[in-house]
Formats: sequence, C-alpha cells, structure tokens
Amino acid sequence: MLPTGASMGYDRSSTMYSPDGRIIQTEYARNAMRRGSISIALKSKAGVVLAGEMRVTDFDIPNHKISKVDEHFSAIFAGFAADGRLLINRARVEAQIHKMTYGTPADIGYIATKLADYAHMYTQQGGLRPLGIGLLLGGLDYNGQPTIYYVYPGGGLTETNAKAIGSNDSAAMEYLKSNYKEDLTLEELIELAKNTIKNSSEGITDELIEVWSIEASESNIPTVEQVY
Repeated sequence: MLPTGASMGYDRSSTMYSPDGRIIQTEYARNAMRRGSISIALKSKAGVVLAGEMRVTDFDIPNHKISKVDEHFSAIFAGFAADGRLLINRARVEAQIHKMTYGTPADIGYIATKLADYAHMYTQQGGLRPLGIGLLLGGLDYNGQPTIYYVYPGGGLTETNAKAIGSNDSAAMEYLKSNYKEDLTLEELIELAKNTIKNSSEGITDELIEVWSIEASESNIPTVEQVY
C-alpha cells in the first residue's frame, strides 16, 4: 500500500515513523516478499516439511528454494534472492559459531532470534533499507521436536505450525486453514504442501516444487542450554 495523506514523505527512511505509527519502508519490504515465489512450512508431531515453487526463466536452471543451515534444520524464503542469500549465510555462520563455542548444535529458536535481530538492524540505521524477504526456518528444536519460525522483513519473529509466504500467500493460507491438521503424517504433510502450492498458483506441477522434510526425533538435539 502506498503512503497517502498524513503518511506522505515518511517513506524516505527506514528509521522514520509516520504520524500513524507505521514504518513505511518496512511495509514496502513486505510487498517485496509477496512478489516472490510462494514458500510454505508445515509441522505436525511427525516432523517438518518445507516446500516452495521454483521459478524458471528462459533457459536458466532454477535456483533452489530450500537451503540447509545445519543437520537438524533448513530455511526457505520469499522475496529478493540476494537478501535471502544474505540472511541464510548469516544463519549458517551463527550456527557454526555456536557449534565451535559450545561444542553442540545450535537450537533452531536461538538461530531464529539471531536472524530476527539482524533483520531488525536494517530498520535502525539511516542509509539502509529493510530486507525484502520473509524467512521460514523449519527443523528440530533442542528437544528433538518439530519447530517452525517465521522471520518477518522488519525483524519480527513468530513460532508457527503452518505458514505460507510469497505470491498468493492469502489463497495458500485459506487452503491450509481448511486442510491442515496437527496429527498429519510426514507423507501427508508433504502432499498437503504440494497441493497448497498447486491450488494457490496456476500451472504449477510437481517438477517445479522443491520439498524438504525431517522426522521428529525421540532423542534430544544436544545443546548446552536454551539461551534465548
């Protein structure tokens, strides 16, 4: 939504509030996220599934939508590819710093909080723009339980059971509200993710959908402590 009336002129800096309490550039970043190809994260007691549409342009080989961060969790984003690459590389660095410091894998919630803080930094300094992406982190937490976090373009952070971001995200969320259940098997989660993408976008086939999944673990993911 473009600024009008009292909000005019308040979109020139990401550090400036409009009179009605909005940060307009962060809203632009959310619009940039919605222009990206759709990305979905789902979880149940059985595990976690990430899925996304891979866009093909001419003869280009499509970029992967899903990126492995550590052995127990991965990430998928919607929005500007360069911003997504930046934030995912940051996640990998933070995961390795934690592993080298404490000798154990980082909890997914800890990394999500670090990424949200990093994204928020881009709304606090003049001359920077908010990152034009939303990021979904999915995997196993420090107890080995399925977990999903959503990092907003402005640095907000939410833990969720099911989330769709990117192009046609409203239609995808409506489909999930009608079909998602917390007791789905991992195979049912995968099918639901694929069907959600195909029902929210026209002309999407299984070949254009990338899927990643991980099963819940009975053993804990070893960490020193929950530090967030």
